Amino acid sequence: MITAMHELDFRQFAEKLGEVVSHSKPVETFNHLKGRATQFSDVQKAIYAPGRHVFVLGERGVGKTSLAKTAGLAAASGSKCFRHIGCSSNSTFDGLMRQSISMFGSSKLSAVCKSTGFSLGAFGFGLSSSTQISGSAPQSLTASDAADILCGLSDDGSNDVRVVLVDEVDRLMLPDVRLQLAELVKLMGDRAARLTFIFTGVGKDLSEILGHHESAFRQIEEIELERIEYQTSLDIIDDALGTFGLNPKDEPMRTARFRIAAISNGFPYYVHLLMEKLLYKIYEDRQASSVTLEHLQAAIAAAVTGAQMEIRKPYDKATSGRTDRYKLATWAAADSWDLERTSTEIYASYQGISMELDQAPITKTQFLQVLASLKSQKYGPILKAGFRKGQYEFSENIVRGYVRLRASAEGVDLRDLQPSAPVKYIVTGRQKRHFDPRKHSGPSGFSR
Repeated sequence: MITAMHELDFRQFAEKLGEVVSHSKPVETFNHLKGRATQFSDVQKAIYAPGRHVFVLGERGVGKTSLAKTAGLAAASGSKCFRHIGCSSNSTFDGLMRQSISMFGSSKLSAVCKSTGFSLGAFGFGLSSSTQISGSAPQSLTASDAADILCGLSDDGSNDVRVVLVDEVDRLMLPDVRLQLAELVKLMGDRAARLTFIFTGVGKDLSEILGHHESAFRQIEEIELERIEYQTSLDIIDDALGTFGLNPKDEPMRTARFRIAAISNGFPYYVHLLMEKLLYKIYEDRQASSVTLEHLQAAIAAAVTGAQMEIRKPYDKATSGRTDRYKLATWAAADSWDLERTSTEIYASYQGISMELDQAPITKTQFLQVLASLKSQKYGPILKAGFRKGQYEFSENIVRGYVRLRASAEGVDLRDLQPSAPVKYIVTGRQKRHFDPRKHSGPSGFSR
């Protein structure tokens, strides 16, 4: 089974791998978009409804861009009718709109000076002579200007479905830019425009990102993405394995896939990261006749250094140059599927991990001081107060996946049981904790 993979040259292997897993770019085809069929359908329904727009919300790493791009490309009238724009902290409304318009109306936006009013002539549409082209500074587009141009695209009679993906709107630092985007959506919705904007952003609701422009919200289909289910993680893994003829039922590959799904804790980013590293390790071992657990351990180590710097930074700040109690406290906080945990639950996890590592646990009073420190700027902050008193959560939940990755690299597999299958620690004596495959095909074979 390894032979078929090794028959590929490096470029062939890398390109084939990039089709099924990539932590650095979004998925673009429905076949590889696992566990999001309902949301995919909801995005497409909104696109085909004149005047409707879409906002995909959720944590970093849950696959917002993958969903938006896959659904947008599938619904648009060909690749020429789809545009993907990324936001940065210094993005302006004018800049975002010029990128959108240039895709559909003109190869290049010239500097524009208005004479008697806004017209499309300057943008290559040939509909007016009232606008002059000159070498002066460009006229900034307002929401009304942009709406006029974009709504006018359907005047060509083609009835094309055009989609613009505006990615990571939460990165926009200027409130005025977000306000103008909301106004644009309202104006285009009122005119039943045949161009749909899909926005993505980290947040819990639209008002958190766009502000309180409530009149625009009725034009927007809000889709909130949660973490993927355990089985969906396995589906992504099996999709990648099948591409290279690897059987997910063969040991130790069967055990490895359970472990990857558990480490990932519902974040597709980590499933893709670990699978990319694992398949590279297998490919690079030209003498291998089968997959081994050594390949998996090497992949986990590679994933630790391969994770994005901004994800690694809070953990490094919280633990580097400090005693193990800070490292173990972060592990304990991530020792669950639940995003919010009480200090009592975290301390129980800490006791179990400490006993597993043959380390004497500190007292609960001392431990609470450590948790309080991890909420301060000096330590990341990697943790923050939860919704209820006495609860903690990670400042960014994608970081908890990296914490789980670091723990696994040091031989500690943290739990990720969902609420439907609760398990409590027994800390009255030393106890082995067994990796739980979530009742998928029996025991995993890993124990600690």
